[in-house]
Amino acid sequence: MATYSLFGKPISGPFTIPSGIVMTEVPVLERIANEIPEIGILTTKSIGPEPKEGNREPILAQYTPFSFINAVGLANPGCKEFAERLKKAKIPKDKFLLASIFGSTEQDIKHVAGTLVSLVDGFELNISCPHSKRYGQACGQDPELVEKLTHTAASFGKPVVVKISPNLDMETTIKAALGGGARGFVAINTKGPTEFKVDGHDVLSNKQGGVSGKAILNLGIACVKKIRHLTDKPIIACGGISTAEDIKRYKKAGASFFGIGSALAGMNTSEMKLYFKALKGDFETGSDAAPRHLKETNMKYVKFKIAERRQLADNLILLKLDKNYDIQPGQFIFAWIPGKGEKPFAIFDDEPATLLFKPRGRFTDELAKLNPGDPLYIRGPYGNPLKIRGKALLVVGGTAVAALHLLAKRKPDTCLLVGGEDKKHLSFLKEFPLACKEVSCVSDDGSYGEKGLVTDILERHMLAFKPDICINCGPEQMQQKAIEIEKKHIKPENILSSIEYQTMCGNGICGRCATPAGERSCVDGTFFPLKH
Repeated sequence: MATYSLFGKPISGPFTIPSGIVMTEVPVLERIANEIPEIGILTTKSIGPEPKEGNREPILAQYTPFSFINAVGLANPGCKEFAERLKKAKIPKDKFLLASIFGSTEQDIKHVAGTLVSLVDGFELNISCPHSKRYGQACGQDPELVEKLTHTAASFGKPVVVKISPNLDMETTIKAALGGGARGFVAINTKGPTEFKVDGHDVLSNKQGGVSGKAILNLGIACVKKIRHLTDKPIIACGGISTAEDIKRYKKAGASFFGIGSALAGMNTSEMKLYFKALKGDFETGSDAAPRHLKETNMKYVKFKIAERRQLADNLILLKLDKNYDIQPGQFIFAWIPGKGEKPFAIFDDEPATLLFKPRGRFTDELAKLNPGDPLYIRGPYGNPLKIRGKALLVVGGTAVAALHLLAKRKPDTCLLVGGEDKKHLSFLKEFPLACKEVSCVSDDGSYGEKGLVTDILERHMLAFKPDICINCGPEQMQQKAIEIEKKHIKPENILSSIEYQTMCGNGICGRCATPAGERSCVDGTFFPLKH
């Protein structure tokens, strides 16, 4: 069995996941560190001196099969907050923790590197992000600045690798980085910036982004070859790798380690484990098992039109679209309005596709303005279907009913408990035929169903219905109270809950929807058993 080390530190495997992909939140990074031994280098998201919100959705689109275009905008919590999160993580000793950092001045890099230096094994200097106005490639095009930033990061005594852009003069950049004390290189960052349109509309909110995945495989290999002609220092190759054959081509070009990013799209945590195990086996033994683990993701937008708009209450809107939508209970979609953004939604009904929502932000405010005949684009579905055996008790609050309405519609052996503000927020339910045995409603003011909270009637229904499984969806406080009641009657593993996490891609790539247990809600959920 092959052994691996980076800058003298023994590591568990030859792979990493490039910065900004999958491991963008510390719980996911920690879980992968402890469960996927083939990943020996843990590369963090790019961290800057101050919190940065990044770009609004859409931040990612499917450029071609197994290729993406993204403009995340270097979103990060800032080095101080990130350090606090990193302190809580338990990282195995056989991992090289590589903190990706960025800044536009020497003072920026001094601040970021100084804040993180005691927690990491080395730094990746990001001077290559192609869609940031002040950082990344904007800095990388100035060789004098590259040398200064590299020198500043290296002054803390930890190895510095510089992430190279394929869009700049590589020889000039590499010589400047070496002059600043670079100990290695990461090649390559995304190609760009470029545009991606659907029906003539820019998809990315930033309009331009960087291309990753299979579309840049040959470019990445060519760039690694150029770097190897200039230096004998370690090279972490990334750009389009998905199979052992890709790795061998990069190794022949001069790469030392290998980053796999876009190939992970659509994989849940368990599937990633199997994929990396197979990929390492293929690389070391010549087998070809990894390709069967690759998944074709669907980010294609389908155009709908608003067929009916109903203002159910001051803060509740129902939109019926002009076509049906093929989706399973537990899954969700993204709704996109060109130029206005996109957000994830549960499909309240599938015949026709129907959205139920409260305007509570910039995008939902725009969604609320749509009228019959206006276009709306949908992509998906995402998330794992709910596969329920036995009698299910569904406990929902507010507009979360949209997430479980399809299950109540299709599965006769269910009981649906719904809580809402008043009659306007609940009475529309009787218009939609459901297969479930019972629908019980409660309202805050008693104007529809019983007065009170959904948890007030839960105990009674647990005793009468005797469910095999309980599924909760709604405000977190409501779910916590429901769980305490349910645990008295059924096993914890038979209690499923869905907490709303920030979801921006739907295929696991952005990693934003991290749970405290280090799973990604969009591919590992969205409903989790209580043990999580």
